[in-house]
Amino acid sequence: MEVCKVFWWKHNSRSGQYSSAKVHRTLHVQPKTDTPKSVEDYEITVDPLEGLEPEIFEGM
Repeated sequence: MEVCKVFWWKHNSRSGQYSSAKVHRTLHVQPKTDTPKSVEDYEITVDPLEGLEPEIFEGM
C-alpha cells in the first residue's frame, strides 16, 4: 500500500465547524480511465466548505 496524498482539515473549534460526514462527502475520487493503474489515473476534487480549507500533503 502507498499513501500518495493526505487531505487534512483543521477546524477552528474543538467541536468542529462541520460534521465529519459532511467534510468527508466533499472529497471526490473518480477514475479517468476504465482501468486505472496509478493515482494519476484518478481525478481527485474537493468541494469548498466556508471557513474550512484542506491542507494537502503529497507523497507521504
